[in-house]
Amino acid sequence: MKVGSLRDYDRLADRIRLHRQVDKRPVIIVEGPSDERILGRAFGENVNYFSAGTRNSALRESQALHEWKQDFFTCVVDRDFDDTVAEYEARQIPIHAYENADLEAMLTVSGAAAALIAEFGSAGKIEAKGGIGHILEKLHHLVEPVTLLRRANVENSWGLSFDAVDLRSKVDKKNLEFKVQGYCAALNETSDNSPGQRVLVQFATGKIPLKKSPSCPRGTIPYFRGRDFLAFLSASLCGYCGTKRAQSVEPDILEGSLRLGGSDHLRTSSWGQELIAHIEALSGRK
Repeated sequence: MKVGSLRDYDRLADRIRLHRQVDKRPVIIVEGPSDERILGRAFGENVNYFSAGTRNSALRESQALHEWKQDFFTCVVDRDFDDTVAEYEARQIPIHAYENADLEAMLTVSGAAAALIAEFGSAGKIEAKGGIGHILEKLHHLVEPVTLLRRANVENSWGLSFDAVDLRSKVDKKNLEFKVQGYCAALNETSDNSPGQRVLVQFATGKIPLKKSPSCPRGTIPYFRGRDFLAFLSASLCGYCGTKRAQSVEPDILEGSLRLGGSDHLRTSSWGQELIAHIEALSGRK
């Protein structure tokens, strides 16, 4: 019989329950260390943050604690493009999902994207393109086909690998036009279960409707993955509304700036105020 490593027997829910014996602060379970950092900056040290590594792990460990009748925690995760978070919420598991598809999207629609355009863009080009508001509308329009494809991928179990295709390579940076057909052709090659380029284009353009459009229960619109938006923003800053070299506005760089500048918004937003109220309620449970 194969003997597992100590890591195989190390379960986050068990560690949290043991830690609770010596530390009575409320617990927030998150997906990864970057979530710990931004939430820590936003909400301080009156909370214990535990990173589960992935969204599904965070949800599973939260379910375990819930089944053990532990009432000192909440789970903060991305909603993404499937219905998994809604299914866990229906079981009355304490979850405070980020608005929109994920944290980056939540921060983007808060106004942080406008700040990024102002900071990294060219004032002259921004004015020539009709201002930041017009640029944001164009970026929101560009990201919509990718949102439709992400949801279609979930509904049809195609197994497409979105991370394998660089969105920026499918953008005309001067005119900020998305080459949807070229993107679908590249995306089609990432999975043997793909329905083919033609069908992908039909979903991307809305000619084939989704069974259920992805949306945020809290009402933030438009709905998209933050990293997808940042890829389009990165491309726009290299020609359309800026003069940056691609290396200086990589999506990772923009994401870092977004997270560093997003703590205040998290704390002062209605989402953040609800989390603060929840933390205070949990603090009374010893």
